[in-house]
Amino acid sequence: MANEHEGNLAPPQVPRAVLLAWGRSPATTKGPRPRWTLEQLLAAAVRLGDEQGIDAITMSGLAKALGSGTMSLYRYVESREDLVILAADHALGPGGAPEGAGWRDRLRAWVRDLREAYERHPWLTAIPVGTEPLLPSYLHRLESGLACLEPTGISGERAVTVLTMLWTYTRGEVEQSAQLATLAEEAATGVNEVLAARLRALTGDALPRVLATLEQEAASTASDHDEFDAAISIVLDGLTPPTER
Repeated sequence: MANEHEGNLAPPQVPRAVLLAWGRSPATTKGPRPRWTLEQLLAAAVRLGDEQGIDAITMSGLAKALGSGTMSLYRYVESREDLVILAADHALGPGGAPEGAGWRDRLRAWVRDLREAYERHPWLTAIPVGTEPLLPSYLHRLESGLACLEPTGISGERAVTVLTMLWTYTRGEVEQSAQLATLAEEAATGVNEVLAARLRALTGDALPRVLATLEQEAASTASDHDEFDAAISIVLDGLTPPTER
């Protein structure tokens, strides 16, 4: 989140939630002094999402958590939709500066940092990439990702496509991992063992390749993070000139 710059004029045709995220919303001079800062409200909203899921991020839920009346919160945000968008921007954050010896290492660090953000705040997976493309968190992460890809020489448009693909995969992988972890916990066994047993019961040997893959993975000691890194390597290999592989 950017710091608020009171008195700035609002750019035309920009949603209020985006103006608030960039600290560009005009200051409110009427009424009593605000009890909280927007940062404090969003931090509380993020805690609600972390503890109870995205459905808990509501105006009434936030008011209860803060010990406030619901109507008083409309002084800060205009709707529950804006609250969720701003809380997501606050939770995701701008990301760190990717470090590494080369572009591959830096881009891998970029992806890992993104994954860690989704793992810290699993409810973010319910919000599609680019829901509001002008939010600071999205643009700052996009900027650093484009910097990682500059040495490859690919066009800006193609680079954005690559980053969007990596972002979408990362978000989906975290979401799927959480769902499968719940399944494994309920079954008190490995995820692939559960899926393989169910598939065999449903189809017998009608899908031998899928079944063999599940059973092979059930015996594997590779972690989700190992598989995630392997998938990212496939993408990076596609961007790497043959002479550099």
